Amino acid sequence: LDMARHAPSGGNMQPWNVHVLGRQTIGELGDAIRTALAEPDYVETGDYRYYPARPVAPYGDRIRQAGHDLYEALGIGRRDVAARREQKLKNFDFFGAPAGLLVTIDARLERGSWIDVGLFLNALSLAIVSQGLGCCLQASFSSHGDAVRRVLGLERDALVVCGVAVGHADETHPVNRQPLRRQDVAEFVRFHP
Repeated sequence: LDMARHAPSGGNMQPWNVHVLGRQTIGELGDAIRTALAEPDYVETGDYRYYPARPVAPYGDRIRQAGHDLYEALGIGRRDVAARREQKLKNFDFFGAPAGLLVTIDARLERGSWIDVGLFLNALSLAIVSQGLGCCLQASFSSHGDAVRRVLGLERDALVVCGVAVGHADETHPVNRQPLRRQDVAEFVRFHP
C-alpha cells in the first residue's frame, strides 16, 4: 500500500480508499452476501455497471471466451448451474486468501477519478507481486455494495469499486496455470502519421 500510494491522479486527488480485511471480517462479509443472495427477491443492483447492458462486439465475445476458459480450466460444465454458483460464491471468501482489500471511491467524484483508481489498482497489483505475493482483483463485490457498506460501517457515498484477494498464489491451481488470451498489438493500435 505504501508503494501504491504514489500512483498518479488528476490534481493529486488520490480518490481511492482502501479497507483491509482480516479473516474474521471476510467471513462476516461473505456470510452477509450469501444471506442476501439466498433471499428470493434479492436483486444485484450494484454500485456501477461493469459490463454493457447488451453485449457489444468484440468485447462480448471476449467476455464469453474468458468465462468459457475459466470454467473449462475448473472442469465445470456449461449446464452445471450449481457448480458455477459455488465457484461464484468463492469470490466472497476472497478465494481463501488470508487478507482481502476493498477499494471504494466517493460517489460524488467524476469519471476521471475512476481512471485514477484504476491506476492505483495497477500500482497496487504490481507492488503486491513485487513482494512475492499474488492478488486477484474482484469486481464482484461491486454488485453487493449495500452489504459491504453495512458490514464495514461505511457511508452511503462510498461506492465499492472492487475487492482484492491477497496471499500466496497457488501456482498449481488450474486457473493460475491457464494463459490469458490477449489481443495482438496490431489489433488494438493504430499509427497516425
